Amino acid sequence: MQNKLLKPRIPSVESKLLGFIEKHVVVIAFFVISAAAMLIRALLFDHLSIDAYNFLIPWYDALSEKGFAGLSQPVGNYNILYQTIIALFTYLPIKALHAYKLFSCLFDFLTAGLVAYVVYKSFTNRPKLKALIAYTAVLFSPIVFLNSACWAQCDVIYTFFCIFSVYHIYQEKYVSSLILFGVALTFKLQAIFILPFLLFVYIYKKRFSILYFLIIPAVMVVLSLPGLIMGRGFSEIFTIYLNQSSQYQSMSMNYPSFWLLFKTEGLDSFYKEFSTVAILLTFAALLTLMIVWLKKKVSFSIENVLIMAFLVSYTCVLFLPSMHERYGFIYEILGLMLAFWFVKTIPLLVLMYLTSFATYSNYLFQLTTDSTTLCVINTLVYLAYVIYLSKQLFKEETDTAVKAKQA
Repeated sequence: MQNKLLKPRIPSVESKLLGFIEKHVVVIAFFVISAAAMLIRALLFDHLSIDAYNFLIPWYDALSEKGFAGLSQPVGNYNILYQTIIALFTYLPIKALHAYKLFSCLFDFLTAGLVAYVVYKSFTNRPKLKALIAYTAVLFSPIVFLNSACWAQCDVIYTFFCIFSVYHIYQEKYVSSLILFGVALTFKLQAIFILPFLLFVYIYKKRFSILYFLIIPAVMVVLSLPGLIMGRGFSEIFTIYLNQSSQYQSMSMNYPSFWLLFKTEGLDSFYKEFSTVAILLTFAALLTLMIVWLKKKVSFSIENVLIMAFLVSYTCVLFLPSMHERYGFIYEILGLMLAFWFVKTIPLLVLMYLTSFATYSNYLFQLTTDSTTLCVINTLVYLAYVIYLSKQLFKEETDTAVKAKQA
């Protein structure tokens, strides 16, 4: 009787509440995580970066005077689609800086949702928990919220469409994959780091005609229609990117490039001597990877598709000249995704993200970090990824061959 009286009792309402929380813990965690991610971004919304002050705000001001009529002339060096979006910003009752950041932050959440969806569809063991972790990892990655909410950059936007395109390759939806890539490329030239992978798919799979690649410029034209209607020249859709590619003539633009192993000063003159060499070396590295993949007859499982897209984009950014620190955004998100299949890559992922965070800090907060050290770390991380992920790519084929031999 005494024990019965001393036994603690929870009120029925409280008991039901705890039962509800236990039953819906993943959903509740999703909303709590989303709210926390929003708060982090809100705290950074008034930070004015050098790029926003010198470029984004003046572009907004130039378009705000004329509205959509301002699309008849190039404003800044971004493509027609993004200029159209800036023109739309001018009609919103919010600050220009906040408009840029809100748009990019929207894609933070869309990208986190897409990554979570891919993880959820790919695992049978506790998929909801893994998807929630993936969602959280993207939203709380410093390079993600610093890029959008602090810097007001749009790298997450084209990355979202690139990852979506890669996932459609896995699903063998080639037309929609090329459409999505066309959208990504219309937003920003750096989406092109995924193009070599799409070309490899065409050669390897032999499931669609080379003519399907015309979908990409067709999408670019459709998305540029507002500017064309206002009087922009058709050729500008593509020449904008040609002008961008020749604008920065330095071997590295604050990215810890492979080329900093050889020279960290006088990078402009170094560019004149070695830019063509860098492009050819990048081509050779990509070709080597793809020949090996062809010879080994790599399967197109979801993890293998992500591995190949990751290695292709990482190779491009590491070896090409004139790379900015933000250009690694695609492979950084793909690397985060791969950690769910290959837990052993987490130390490499951490090193990769710390390196990127250091380069972001150099620009955003004027914190100086030795570029040679970052370059060495970045190159070693790349080589470690190539070695480890190549073994994983060929593991399935090796296991199959061993089983066949034993039989």
